[in-house]
Amino acid sequence: MTVRLLHSRGVLLLLVGFASSCTLAQNYDDPDGPRFSANFAPPLDAADEELEELSVCSFNIEFAEHISEAIADLEGDENLHACTVVLLQEMDWPGSRRIAQALSLDVVYYPGSVHHGKDFGNAVLSRFTISEDAKLILPHRNPTNGRIRIAVSATLEVPFERVTAYSVHSDTPWLGPEARLEQAEAIARDAGRFDWPLIVGGDFNTSDPGSVEHTVDVFESRAFTWATAGISATGDGFFGPSTIDHVFVKRLAVEAAGTVPTDASDHQPIWVELHSVP
Repeated sequence: MTVRLLHSRGVLLLLVGFASSCTLAQNYDDPDGPRFSANFAPPLDAADEELEELSVCSFNIEFAEHISEAIADLEGDENLHACTVVLLQEMDWPGSRRIAQALSLDVVYYPGSVHHGKDFGNAVLSRFTISEDAKLILPHRNPTNGRIRIAVSATLEVPFERVTAYSVHSDTPWLGPEARLEQAEAIARDAGRFDWPLIVGGDFNTSDPGSVEHTVDVFESRAFTWATAGISATGDGFFGPSTIDHVFVKRLAVEAAGTVPTDASDHQPIWVELHSVP
């Protein structure tokens, strides 16, 4: 659950006291790793080689705890099952690998820290070959425990054009809106080094008032399209259901987008149908 901080002296004092009592997180500060990958996607057939469409889903699977249920959702819902690119957050390597194998997708995974006794990070799964990948350490650490947040990028050899996809997990509102917005800006800035189509999706933790609009502005100012504009709430914030998860795209046309109810997580998976742009 995401919690909104109220800007009052009492709450700030409470935050300082809470932070001082917390154990610091174990972070993986090396941008090169740890890194895990596996290949489960079958070779492309003739029909695949003619593809001009791309379906993407993003799913924050809470602490990678309910993998069997998540797989059932990803396989059982027609919109999720159609996804050839899957972005996962709050994952460990065993859960990421298990989902990739079940869906017959290639996978790359980087953890950012250890949480609840196991690795805590992001994965990109793909029907198409992953030709390069990277971990982007986002600016600012959580003030309560020093935990870092990361984005994982993977460049995919999609038949119609090379595409780079980011799986994102921004910090919670404990960090504060300005610092969390700088995390979004770091991702958008990093994506600017690619001159081919881009997908940036995941858990942006935009539950506090105004956070969605400001995050959208960061990406739209860099010629991204908010692909999931208008979808239903994807998680619960302090004041109730909130739009926390998003997908932004560049040089790709958006055909449709939506959410899918789930019991596998405190986030709803989101999906987007995309089309190549001539």
